Amino acid sequence: MKRKDEIKQYTIRNIINYRKLDWSISDDFLYLTDVPEIFEPFEMKPHYFAYGIINSGSITIEVDYQKFLIDERSLLIYRPEQSVKVIKIEAGTKGMFVLFTKKFMDYLFESFFSIAPNSFLKNKFGSQVVLSPKDHSKMNTLFTRTLDFLIASEADNERWIYSAKSMLLALINESDFLVNRYIENRNTIHQPREEEIGYNFKKLVSKHYLTFRNIEFYAQELNITTNYLHKIVKSQFHQTPAEIINMALLSECKVRLSDSSESISQIADHLQFTNLQTFSRYFKKQTGETPTSFRKHSILIDP
Repeated sequence: MKRKDEIKQYTIRNIINYRKLDWSISDDFLYLTDVPEIFEPFEMKPHYFAYGIINSGSITIEVDYQKFLIDERSLLIYRPEQSVKVIKIEAGTKGMFVLFTKKFMDYLFESFFSIAPNSFLKNKFGSQVVLSPKDHSKMNTLFTRTLDFLIASEADNERWIYSAKSMLLALINESDFLVNRYIENRNTIHQPREEEIGYNFKKLVSKHYLTFRNIEFYAQELNITTNYLHKIVKSQFHQTPAEIINMALLSECKVRLSDSSESISQIADHLQFTNLQTFSRYFKKQTGETPTSFRKHSILIDP
């Protein structure tokens, strides 16, 4: 795995060029009315903010060494200096995204953070929020109206850029208001040492969750007590260490079940369950359905 400081710095222009997008208006702002099936296969460190919703299909992505399956009704967020790697995009995935630099928003951005210091754009909010059907519908409406306006008024001039900044700020503000309820205790201030421990814990989980699922291993690797690890992780990520380890395992289960190249028995063996029955019981307890039923309605269709 690459060191954090060796990850490729990535700009919006890099995305435009790599994915061959028809966009020349700005190198600091980009909106997507659909999800491109072409994506970068390498780890990158974005120089921009990105967030959006998935309406159908799925994206498998790693953010700060934590794997997420972003599917229907999910909001995906990542920020500058996070490590990001897209693993897979299901063919036909539908969604809407905005990408923008802090430079693009300039003084408007500072104004927004002054009234929303704990915005979802801050690193400690997390990278995935699963919205309720009602909230997803609201978010979909916000994105649709914003992007419809930008498309209808699109022109390569300073007036359009000004309008785009204003519309984007309105979208961010309304989005923040909507998703605010999904995270509790958002006013916690974290010290640099605690942030480093939290980052290193997630990095360790991404490497060892198949082999080590006990908290003691991670506390020992970080040279701290299990109680201190629990306190730091719970404070930063609003989940216990055990929940994060389990989420990594469950996400891997879903990703593998969504690909028909392996049998369910092979998946159970690869994920180091003692047998197929143990795997099936685990998966049903976590999701409410059997591996077989999950696979039936979520097989990924490769492009």
